Amino acid sequence: MNYANIHRILVGLIVSVMLGVSPATAQNADQETPSEDAILILDASGSMWGQIEGKAKIEIARGVLSELLDEMPASTRLGLMAYGHTKKGDCSDIALLSEIGASRAAIKKAVQGISPKGKTPISASVKMAAEKLKYTQSKATVILISDGIETCNLDPCALGKQLAADGVDFTAHVVGFDIVDKKTETQLQCLAESTGGLYLSAANAGELSTAVGATIVSQQVGAAPAKLYLAATVLENGPTIGTGLNWRVQKTGGGEIVYEGDNKGEVNTEIPPGVYDVFVTQISDGLKGVRRLMNIAPGRQTNITIALDPQYEASVTPEREQVGAGLAFVVEWTGPNKRADFITITAPDAKARSHTSYAYTSNGNPLRLTAPITPGSYEVRYVLNNPYKVLARTPMQVGKAVASVKGPQKAEAGSVFSVQWSGPASQSDFITITPIDAEAAAYLDYFYTKDAGTPHDLTMPVKPGKYEIRYVFVGPGADTSGNAHSVIARQPVVITAVGASLDGPDTAETGETLSIEWSGPEGTGDYITVTKPDAAQNSYGDYKYASNGSPSKIRMPLTPGLYELRYVQKGGLQGDKVIARKPVTITQVQASLRGPKSAIVGSAVEIDWVGPTDEPRDFITVTTPDAREKSYLDYAYTRNGSPAKISMPLEPGLYELRYVQNNAKVIARQNITITDISISLDAPAQAKTGDDISVGFAGPAERGDWITVVPPDARASKYTDYFYSVNGSPQTLTMPKTPGEYEIRYVLGGKRVVARKSIKISP
Repeated sequence: MNYANIHRILVGLIVSVMLGVSPATAQNADQETPSEDAILILDASGSMWGQIEGKAKIEIARGVLSELLDEMPASTRLGLMAYGHTKKGDCSDIALLSEIGASRAAIKKAVQGISPKGKTPISASVKMAAEKLKYTQSKATVILISDGIETCNLDPCALGKQLAADGVDFTAHVVGFDIVDKKTETQLQCLAESTGGLYLSAANAGELSTAVGATIVSQQVGAAPAKLYLAATVLENGPTIGTGLNWRVQKTGGGEIVYEGDNKGEVNTEIPPGVYDVFVTQISDGLKGVRRLMNIAPGRQTNITIALDPQYEASVTPEREQVGAGLAFVVEWTGPNKRADFITITAPDAKARSHTSYAYTSNGNPLRLTAPITPGSYEVRYVLNNPYKVLARTPMQVGKAVASVKGPQKAEAGSVFSVQWSGPASQSDFITITPIDAEAAAYLDYFYTKDAGTPHDLTMPVKPGKYEIRYVFVGPGADTSGNAHSVIARQPVVITAVGASLDGPDTAETGETLSIEWSGPEGTGDYITVTKPDAAQNSYGDYKYASNGSPSKIRMPLTPGLYELRYVQKGGLQGDKVIARKPVTITQVQASLRGPKSAIVGSAVEIDWVGPTDEPRDFITVTTPDAREKSYLDYAYTRNGSPAKISMPLEPGLYELRYVQNNAKVIARQNITITDISISLDAPAQAKTGDDISVGFAGPAERGDWITVVPPDARASKYTDYFYSVNGSPQTLTMPKTPGEYEIRYVLGGKRVVARKSIKISP
């Protein structure tokens, strides 16, 4: 019995009893409770020196009573009596230590002075207290705290019956303190019940802590009914059972049944307040559950959930009693096979939901598991998933894992070598190369053992130094129960620097493509590039992979300055490493344009140009003077030769001809003025639907211009029947089939209307 619980419970119970009302009522400061005289009898027999969790029962009682006296209202008149406190073996050792109505301080002082010594004259002390209270003339209440049986040849049960018969309204409430003997409890219970009092057993104080106040409340006339919610679950915190339950709510001690419900699940009902026992039976298998001494308070809802404990049959049988760390093994099982149930191997003291390697029972029988990577004692389990509960377990010893790795003693940076290995090859094990002092989980290049045979290739680091090839043992999965990366085999290897060279011109023009001869390891991902001398190791401009062979064609930057050619060795997690470099000075390339100073909108213009040749992304274009360098309208690639033929914009204005290098930088430009076009149309003002009419025009004609007939509000690119102006004037247009107002248009480049003539189409 927990001392703290007993201390708390006794205080609450005794206060409730002495006040004769519920704790809730006692807290109402606006209502006065009629004073009632009572005597507290404290057992001070020698057995009160017995201990609960290392603390003497008399010390517990002193603490309880001290707290009780501080919490009781001043209107309560109380006396204190003790027995067995002065002599050994004397049944008359009974004394009223504090008169009825004594001050709280005096009573507390008397309690602290009690030192247990003698016998247990329960009956004589209760009789003496009743007489002090004049029980034959007025209401009298005695509260007895005792931890033992009557030892002075009197019968407390018979005494209780006699006092109840002779008294006006005599009540004895008894707190059985740490009672383990059934005969003793029966004797004390009879004393209380024969007088209409309460027997409160501190042995199950957790259940009785709230029952006392509720018992008294339930005796009040006109108390509000209580709302009651009942539910049952499969095991503690498991799923709620939805149907097939028989419920019974009965007053504690086999009294009145206030609710019965057959073939129910969850229940919501109303009952009178009081102290009840709640019983539930599952119809399908007769499984029973009970909650006793439930405090059902008036005017409130009480929720009661009872966990049923079905006895599921289950077993787990591993194929062997011992297995190497990280190795797979097979388990046969029996069990309920409910949704998400699983078989696992874990530490014997791990929680039910803990697991390392696991497999759901729904995946079949037998199942395959993987042993943890840490040697030691484990157990294979059948685990019920909802709620988590271990239904079966079998011990399993996990031995040390054994592995080996063999590779070169010395290797060039970035080279590829075959590594021979052996080991458990469990799910996440891997072979890697890493610095000697790296943590177990570190890796550079690696391969999973489950996916690779032996030997298998491994790429060496790009930075020279001392390394080691490792077999890293990871085991079955997440590190939730002691699993961790562990190096179980290793071999040192020295990585030496690798040679490389570059051969190219010392100078080049911006945007020029150079053919760079080189030598080097030609590792996967290695590349040749050009960049600034102070750029990071992994910086690059134009580049070509070394795997494409030497020479590499590299286009120089578009900004003049000092650069360098580089051979970059791809380094994976270590980062790239420059293993050869050559300076190159980039000068500005010269280019020029010569085209007309003006042109009409939409016309095709030939532009002579001078500049780099055979560069695939260089082009000649026309655009507005303030446009960004990559901007273009119509354009022609310089690789197609000079002159370049460019169509002018459709809107008049000031524009600029440009030479754009590598789709990024303008290296030559010339202004050009675009003037508007003058077009006149010759067509009738009226026509009938579906007629073919002759339409003529006067003015320059460019490829892509057309003449059409459309409604006046149509967008510029809209057309019905049409003809291209380059085919000559006049030509025939077929009129629309819907009468109405239309216009004949000359559309420049299919985008801009530069001439229009109204025409009315009639039926």
